[in-house]
Amino acid sequence: MTLYSFHIFDRRGKTLFTKQYNAHFHQKVSSQSEEEQRKLVFGMLFSLREIMGTLAPPNDGFSEPTVLQSVKTGRCTVHVYETISGMRLVMYTDNFKQSDGNGNLAVRESLRYIYANIWVEYVVRSPLYRPGDLLAVGDKGEDLGSSNRRRFDIHSTEFEKRLDALVTKQKWYK
Repeated sequence: MTLYSFHIFDRRGKTLFTKQYNAHFHQKVSSQSEEEQRKLVFGMLFSLREIMGTLAPPNDGFSEPTVLQSVKTGRCTVHVYETISGMRLVMYTDNFKQSDGNGNLAVRESLRYIYANIWVEYVVRSPLYRPGDLLAVGDKGEDLGSSNRRRFDIHSTEFEKRLDALVTKQKWYK
């Protein structure tokens, strides 16, 4: 499977992290159109979640709630992992066929692992991190008002290095 890109959105749709993995897939586009593309993807995921909530049968309290795990198109698949706090971890991949049939499950488990073991460990547990102070992609690191603190930049942590190490050693990565 070819991994094209990885994004993390907060519950309001702000892009907290983005990384392109396959340069051949992404044509040279302006940063404005990349930002617009991320907004459209978040909007699609948000809308599909709302539709699923409306159409799904009521939860009986014993079964797992209905969640959006992936969206498959003719050319690619968008894999999604949503946390309880509303963060969405999104991976774009090609449409791959795996002999054991567990390709989507493996990607979903990887997304869960990225959140629980990499994001929490290297971003949330950072002594510089304060909830609500994350620097979004495209922000310039403005001050946070009277406290004179600057927004927390994810790139100042080991997050990206650990993410790359995990992703590149997965069986489904190429």
